[in-house]
Amino acid sequence: MVRSDFEILSEKTLHHTADPDLITYCPSMDLVALVTTDQQVLIYRLNGQRVYGATQKAGKLQVASIRWKPNGQLLAIAWSDGSVRLVGAESTKIVHQFSAGDEVSGVTCMGWAANLTNRSTSSVKQKRISDSWDSILLGTDEVLDLPRDLSLTDIETSLPKLSVLAAGGSEDVFSSRSSLDAVFRAFDPKDNNAVDVMVVGTTEGTIHLSIYDSFVIGSFPSPIIPGSARSQLVLHASHKQYSTHSLLLRASSSAAQLYFVPMDLRFISASSEYLSLLASRSTALQNLLRYINQVQSQIVSEWKSTQELPGRFLSNINETLAEKDNRDIVQALYHSVATGHTFPSVKEWLIDELSERGHKRWNKAVTTGLENLRRLVHENMLPALERCSLILSRFSGIAKFQGSNSSLGFTNQQISLIMDTVACLHLVSSNILIQVVDELELFTSFSSWLRYEIDRLASDSSNSPTDDAAEKEASIDHSKVLLYLQTAMTSSPLGIYLAESPEESTDSWYAGQGMPMYDLLDKQLQKQERGLPYIKSLPRVEFLCGFLTRQASTIFSQIAEAEKRNVLFGKAVEISSTEANAPIDLRMAAENKSACETIIASVPEGSKDTIQIVRVRLSVENGISSMQNIFSFSLKLGNGVVKDFKFWDDSELLVLWESSSSTSLLNISYKPSTISTNGFAMKYSPHTANGKGLEPTILNNHQVLQLFSRYKISDETSFVPEKLEIREKNPRKEEEDSRRILLLGKDKLHYRVLRFAHPDAGATEDEDISMS
Repeated sequence: MVRSDFEILSEKTLHHTADPDLITYCPSMDLVALVTTDQQVLIYRLNGQRVYGATQKAGKLQVASIRWKPNGQLLAIAWSDGSVRLVGAESTKIVHQFSAGDEVSGVTCMGWAANLTNRSTSSVKQKRISDSWDSILLGTDEVLDLPRDLSLTDIETSLPKLSVLAAGGSEDVFSSRSSLDAVFRAFDPKDNNAVDVMVVGTTEGTIHLSIYDSFVIGSFPSPIIPGSARSQLVLHASHKQYSTHSLLLRASSSAAQLYFVPMDLRFISASSEYLSLLASRSTALQNLLRYINQVQSQIVSEWKSTQELPGRFLSNINETLAEKDNRDIVQALYHSVATGHTFPSVKEWLIDELSERGHKRWNKAVTTGLENLRRLVHENMLPALERCSLILSRFSGIAKFQGSNSSLGFTNQQISLIMDTVACLHLVSSNILIQVVDELELFTSFSSWLRYEIDRLASDSSNSPTDDAAEKEASIDHSKVLLYLQTAMTSSPLGIYLAESPEESTDSWYAGQGMPMYDLLDKQLQKQERGLPYIKSLPRVEFLCGFLTRQASTIFSQIAEAEKRNVLFGKAVEISSTEANAPIDLRMAAENKSACETIIASVPEGSKDTIQIVRVRLSVENGISSMQNIFSFSLKLGNGVVKDFKFWDDSELLVLWESSSSTSLLNISYKPSTISTNGFAMKYSPHTANGKGLEPTILNNHQVLQLFSRYKISDETSFVPEKLEIREKNPRKEEEDSRRILLLGKDKLHYRVLRFAHPDAGATEDEDISMS
């Protein structure tokens, strides 16, 4: 056997012990994510630099699972309450968050995979599915598919980027440029032939599915296992070329028996060619609604800031005027502007209570609030509404093209109603913007006059005004001051859109009618301008945003329900009996277009020195799988202990094997009927119904090392590997071999990242050992 060393790319010493079951290597970047025993989630570069760190501070939540997105852009963190947070690898912000179900007490497994939909990215540019069957062409001609090509036209990149929001809101992800760009990634037509699928298994025995980061399909009860009321997901595996996924289940967290169940996602194999576009744009629309609601919240907050401080100043003087003069502050100030005479109560209020300091506070509160309002509407709300219209127009076009008999889950009429609500928000936002500009101009004049009045009244001189004072008074537009007093000082017209919704019920005119609202809104605003009674809740931004969210949620649930009906579970097959903490691994391998194979590696119960390989062959037709046969093979590795193992590729299994106080890394070929260069081949036999195959093939320690020990682990005693994690070769990487392995030390405080070195060309092989 050829023996060689490996190259150490990284070595890290941790400050807190790591959880050996919660460590993973990014598939596209040199980033290592792990969870410490004190529930810190950390991401490190190979140079040891920490790029992310988070701790769950509220309650006693535990990290249940972590998983990288197949393209490495996001890290999913599942917590014990069933919540799943997606963290951007570059922004280190939580870009998405959703729940795997109500009243979830734990997560048993999380998987994240990419599946090809067998749809081309363009009828012109792409004739062959990337990374798929080399011999299968999408078509024999190059006939243009205009609707598809138009739907995949990248329009969103021509729009200005959305502006970041101030920090401190409920959606902190919108407060930085990097995280905002990560959330609102433009749809890449190259991704049109693939869909990302996340599978989350819960302690309650449910399997939660979502696609495209956070578009939830729904939760399903786990397949029934004979003799058990419920089952729990232990492992998940998939292959990009098949819509069938492999699930490994056990009856409960403490049960020893493992069962294999295929899960057919027919919404991938039998879906419309617009599945990728719909799901990705649905996710984008969900994010836009989050953004719009956050903008709405900040708009209302800024408007309230323009009302609170002036309201306190005015309420005090209004009480005094009501008691003494039977008038209010608007009448008193109007009198001062028109005649130049100031009532004694108002003079005392202006000089003693308001004064120069109070005026500065008043001016800053109103001016800053109105300017922020203008910015939020102009730079945030209106651009977000334009993007909503663009996405909805795509949905509308797809619905029209697919026809009424399609299984999209929504109709063009429903999309039209949502677009009508977006138009209502656009109208209201435009009115707010106009009013803010007008009110800011009027307040500027009022503020200048108020400051002049305070200075004039506070002056001890009773002489005629100085030239400087006369110049200041001449620069004031008194007509705007009077207009501000009449229209905005105590009851801003912005309150029509931004004040809290009245108590009146709105169910009678919008709920369940499925009628457009834009014309109704326009008529109600005209009534308001004429001073007639109108539906006061209708122009409220908060109401319209909530109504838009409810409409979109209905569409999302209908799309999800349409996809949910196309999720099928196969019959449970007994595999093997293992101990609760024993290592297991699961992998899917491709055979041809209509057949695939699932390989399960496990350590049988009570046999820490034995590895059992079970191969389940499935035929797949029209996205529906059926089991063809099942074979197994057991291998007893001397008197050592199997510490951990992972599938390296479609032919080899990497095993951490400890014997005589030393740990070796074994490469075991599990391909059937293939004799390796060392003369060893696994001979599989039919797997019996009770999960037991033939007696294991027994090797002694010397044979194990001679046959499988291709790479030498350092003899140093300071680092003893205990856990194994791998990163397979990334087809997008240009380097010859991007595969990595990660070894976690027995003390759980050290890990190493290794790259296999290629054997020397002149190396010789030891004598073959044939097994009878």
